[in-house]
Amino acid sequence: MKWFCCIVLGTFLLLSLGAQARPVTPFFTFNQSPLVQLYGLPAIEAARILDPGEQSYRLQMDLANNFSVGRSGTESIILDGETTRLTLVFSGHGGRNFEWGIQIPYVSHSGGVLDSFIRRWHDTFGMSQGGRTDVPDNALNYRYVRDGQTLVSQALEGDGVGDIRLSGGWQLLRPGAGDDTAVALRASLKLPTGDSEQLHGSGGTDLALWLNGGYGGYGLGPSASVFGGLGVLLMDRGDVLPEQQRSSVLFGSLGAGVWVLPRLSLKVQLDFNEAIYRDSELTQLGDDSLQLSVGGSLRLAKHTRIELAVVEDIAVATAPDVVFHAAIVVQQ
Repeated sequence: MKWFCCIVLGTFLLLSLGAQARPVTPFFTFNQSPLVQLYGLPAIEAARILDPGEQSYRLQMDLANNFSVGRSGTESIILDGETTRLTLVFSGHGGRNFEWGIQIPYVSHSGGVLDSFIRRWHDTFGMSQGGRTDVPDNALNYRYVRDGQTLVSQALEGDGVGDIRLSGGWQLLRPGAGDDTAVALRASLKLPTGDSEQLHGSGGTDLALWLNGGYGGYGLGPSASVFGGLGVLLMDRGDVLPEQQRSSVLFGSLGAGVWVLPRLSLKVQLDFNEAIYRDSELTQLGDDSLQLSVGGSLRLAKHTRIELAVVEDIAVATAPDVVFHAAIVVQQ
């Protein structure tokens, strides 16, 4: 392990030679709970839209390990499995202060491979297993029962295209010469292209609108940035728990980052969303969610970077136990 860490550190140092830092941007993440990710919650994205002639390509994977059991009154739920979301994102400059984009997700629900690793991790640090030892490893069981009726049941592994999203951004405040302060108004339209019976999509059309901002430079030094966003998600009635689905929820993000090396930035981010569902006493459905993302970004070349993060559910059981986020981004 020691020699492996030395190799990784040495690689970071070699890659850092001669690079130029840019503002630290948010993680492209949102709640990956199997009963939440099928709606149109967006990643807040950068506060600075693309410059004329710029294009951005992103390929990312979010591997979410879920284990949560709840019972209250006439309701019961178990979320046991792994959801992998592979997303291809393309964005381009649309003229003047406008940016447009498209996101194509591919969603897979399976028993996964991480259960034994997470169980050993919990044992090592004296953390509660929360019932993990009472069920088989690497099994898929997403189930919700209310008043004796099974309203959600996903036990067969499957994958397919999720709900495609169209996005747009308008620059309200451009970065100045002395700092990297920027403000943008962004929107995302989620289309019902995924199979709602397989929990690949909601079966409805969602519209997200949000303001996001970034600040760096004066008072923070040339290598540090803070960023955040706040918005509302408007949801068409879908096919998954339609009687309990809310029509609108608030969401927001707040984070900060710093370039510790010319090519390496470290950042931390909090993501919040109101509960997607109502009329439920279960934490998994009826409580607001708060998640913490910790990781960084490494520039491999002038226009290419990789992004890595680990996402934990600060509000326990409102999001996956852990999400491993990885992305490669080309912007030129």
